[in-house]
Amino acid sequence: MTADTATFPSRATALRRAGRHALASVVEQAVRRVPAGGVILVATSGGADSTALAVLSAAVASRGPWTVVLATVDHGLRPDSGQDAEFVQSLGEWLGVPVLRERVQVKAGSQLAASARRERYAALRAMAGQAGAAAVLMAHHAEDQFETMLMRLARGSGARAAGGMPAARALMPGVRLLRPLLERSRGEVRELLRTLDLHWREDPGNASTERTRGRLRHRVLAEIQDMAPGAAVRASRAARRVRAAARELERAGRSLLGGQGPWPRERLRTAPREVLAEALRLLGPGAGDDQVERGVRAIRARDTRPRVCRLGAGELRITVQDVRIASGR
Repeated sequence: MTADTATFPSRATALRRAGRHALASVVEQAVRRVPAGGVILVATSGGADSTALAVLSAAVASRGPWTVVLATVDHGLRPDSGQDAEFVQSLGEWLGVPVLRERVQVKAGSQLAASARRERYAALRAMAGQAGAAAVLMAHHAEDQFETMLMRLARGSGARAAGGMPAARALMPGVRLLRPLLERSRGEVRELLRTLDLHWREDPGNASTERTRGRLRHRVLAEIQDMAPGAAVRASRAARRVRAAARELERAGRSLLGGQGPWPRERLRTAPREVLAEALRLLGPGAGDDQVERGVRAIRARDTRPRVCRLGAGELRITVQDVRIASGR
């Protein structure tokens, strides 16, 4: 299908205006991590946020030493999902940049969102390899970050997870995943598109309250934003500081363990409570908050009876002298 670029405004004018926008400076600062001549793969669903990021990236690359490629993943979860991919194809042709497309199979069930996420990232890694990309850009913004933080806090996640999504991380060897809009609001992103007279695709699922994230977005987050305008941006900035603090807490937890067990119980018992909790999270990857808290209470208890607590896939075995981790039965 040939893209109908007549539905888009003047490319030169749009790129010029986008390049002058405050968000362009944010994107440019993020892609400075990419070597000169490097390829930037922009994950583009056709929604407002990724459409804006695609245009901003093209504007930045037009005055810098980078090449932009758009990448779109069709999850096949809606009858019209192929139209999203066609829109991204049209967007790429209008911008004058290549477009890579992947269709994935997502297993239905209670873990649909998690399954879609796994397939999406696998497809992005494959397309990054195909394009020879040095970085993959994603359009998560402050409201996305705030939602993630609240969901993880509700689950009792550790400090690193409670700090939300990192602005930059390794996606695969030689490829960085960058989220340049993480501390900017959804409203600012959409205002840019209105300024440029650009349209986008709407996923009707985003308005649904059937799933946890949808209920959080439309009921809880909307109420918080109404009470405290700008809360998502402030929370996203705080997330950066939480993640930095979490790294220090993790270092303290590793230092407390100091290598392979068993570990002297008295040393663990007298450690600061949150350092001990972090050490237990390191010992039991995947351990829930309740398991970690039970382990902390058991180690700090003053009675001498032996105790056994579940910790992730293993068991925490506590005696009066020491603490050790064993494989679960």
